[in-house]
Amino acid sequence: MLNFIKIFLFASLNLFVLSELQSKPVGKGLSCFSEEDSVNNNHESFRGLYFESDNSIRVVSFKSKNKSLKIISKLTPYKISENFVKFKIKFIWYGDISFEEFTLRREDLELNHQINNKNRVLKCKILDGEFMPEMIVLKNFFQVKFDDGLKSNKI
Repeated sequence: MLNFIKIFLFASLNLFVLSELQSKPVGKGLSCFSEEDSVNNNHESFRGLYFESDNSIRVVSFKSKNKSLKIISKLTPYKISENFVKFKIKFIWYGDISFEEFTLRREDLELNHQINNKNRVLKCKILDGEFMPEMIVLKNFFQVKFDDGLKSNKI
């Protein structure tokens, strides 16, 4: 009986440790920036990610229309493994179609983003607050930078 209790406790401890090592991403939001564009605060390389369920992720980007940035959001399925989260999306924006593939490394939150056969690496951080309000704050930040860029253009 004592051996049975030891085995049960050992197995329970292992299951607990394994579940902690591979936490589920559901309900977590990420803010992802390109390291090379972080100085320029480029809205085009930004992606926001929110794991809405066990099989769907929301991808947010910012697009410009009539000198104003808009939040573009797309829900897509994802596949998860021990080391990676992978997903694909198709964005259509006023006739422009982009195909995007993402591979997120779970260990360090590095996001490999492939868009129309161009590759960029984004570094992600976990958001503390609510996802969409955080996206609105970031859009407003990028809008100020975007407006500054428009003012510096010459005629």
